[in-house]
Amino acid sequence: MPKIGRAGARDTSSDGRGRSRRKTKSKARSASAKTANWFAAQLRAARHRASHAVRLAAIAGVALFGVIIALYAFTGRLDEAGAELARSTERQLIQAGFTVDWLDVAGAERVSHQAIAETIGAVPGAGLGEIDLETARRALEAEAWVRSARLHRLWPNRLSVVIEERQPHALWQADGVHRVIDETGAVIDAADPAEFAALPRVVGAGANVQAGEMLGLLARHEEIARRVSHLIFVGERRWSLRLVNGGEVQLPQADPAGALILLGRLHADRGVLDYDAQVLDLRNEGELVLRPWPDRAQDAAGRGA
Repeated sequence: MPKIGRAGARDTSSDGRGRSRRKTKSKARSASAKTANWFAAQLRAARHRASHAVRLAAIAGVALFGVIIALYAFTGRLDEAGAELARSTERQLIQAGFTVDWLDVAGAERVSHQAIAETIGAVPGAGLGEIDLETARRALEAEAWVRSARLHRLWPNRLSVVIEERQPHALWQADGVHRVIDETGAVIDAADPAEFAALPRVVGAGANVQAGEMLGLLARHEEIARRVSHLIFVGERRWSLRLVNGGEVQLPQADPAGALILLGRLHADRGVLDYDAQVLDLRNEGELVLRPWPDRAQDAAGRGA
């Protein structure tokens, strides 16, 4: 016959065994948590020590580098150390094949490619990075025919050089010596004046600097220009035009362009450039004064008597 118990009654024997099992499980979980916490703490401590060690190593490395730099600076060998590092890098680049195997030159007609290569140090086997582009540019522009130069490295083995040469523009006579000048007035020392005898000739101190502007004005008046043998810079202030027939056109300092326009109009109307005059004076604005040759004026007066 089954046992009948009251509702809510507890079996004390089975309850005691349940409490014992729960206590055992709690103790086991507590031990596991402690172990996990201990491992976590150890891991955090290890990470902290590692990061701290890295920071200390970095600080020590920077400090050591600073000490080395200070020692080099104190002994005056800092530049030497930097130069040695650059040389070492360049040697490695050369070994890797970064050498000047090709030299491209554009714009050079009077300067030979060989001369350019020697000037900038682009010899066989030279490292591409070894060539200082700014130093090479200055060396090229020191050459008489070179007005400007541009250089570019084309890795791995090509160097490009673009040259703008000076163009002969006029002959400049000063102190009895003729020199070839370009449009800026710079002297082209390597140019032979005899080779450029057909160029316009300017005379006087400072005439080379001002010649470009004046020759540009004169080129606008072909009828006047073809009668001019040379241009004289008077007192480094104004220009006079020496004519083929020996006469002289005196231009004003302030407005030579306006004076040439007036002279062109007067010649077109009256042929004044064909007059037998020693001086055609245009220094006063808006007027032309003619002065005859003294001896020829006397001869004319004698014939009139």
